[in-house]
Amino acid sequence: MEMKKKQGTMRARLHWAAWLFCSLLCCPTRALEFEMQDKTKCIYEEVNANVLVVADYKAFNKDRVEQLVEIVNVKVEGPHSGVLYEKKDVSEGQFAFTAKIGGEYKACFSVRDLSIAQATKLRVDWKTGVAATDWSAVAKKEHLDQLSVELRKLEDSIREVYTDMLMLQQREQEMRDISEITNTRVAFYSLGSLLVCIASGVWQLWYLRKFFQRKKLL
Repeated sequence: MEMKKKQGTMRARLHWAAWLFCSLLCCPTRALEFEMQDKTKCIYEEVNANVLVVADYKAFNKDRVEQLVEIVNVKVEGPHSGVLYEKKDVSEGQFAFTAKIGGEYKACFSVRDLSIAQATKLRVDWKTGVAATDWSAVAKKEHLDQLSVELRKLEDSIREVYTDMLMLQQREQEMRDISEITNTRVAFYSLGSLLVCIASGVWQLWYLRKFFQRKKLL
């Protein structure tokens, strides 16, 4: 009986530990709420390759929250301007996609009239990676208990952090390469400028010497 209690206590501790680590490492939800002000408003998100993206959006009157604005056009584009999602004259909805390539993805919201834009407020709940995964469906499909689901979240969160670190290292290397190329070009430019100045000074001395010799001043 005591063994069963100890196993139950240890299982509960593992569950809470996994939940805590997953909460700390899990990709955060990008919940945004903002006024349109202009006829077109875009938000941007940097997404790695093969990462799931799910976003819910809602347009409503900024003075009366319960009143939805049903004439908003939504367009989502990838890094190379490929259209991933497009809806017209909607007030709320959801778009989801898996990023084929890493880069900057944008979602644009637009209305036809500036007065409508100034009275419209948008709420966008942008989720990526672990936060965007439907874990209840995963648990049902793979027959996982709650602890296994939390451990799976933790594993995927760690993998995302590792991927982000690799991406940062790659960008750091790219910036270092650009910096080295720029420094090399600046060095060659400085050397060239110095040679031009020396050549110009020598030519001026030669020209002045010849000039004074012709004038019989030397």
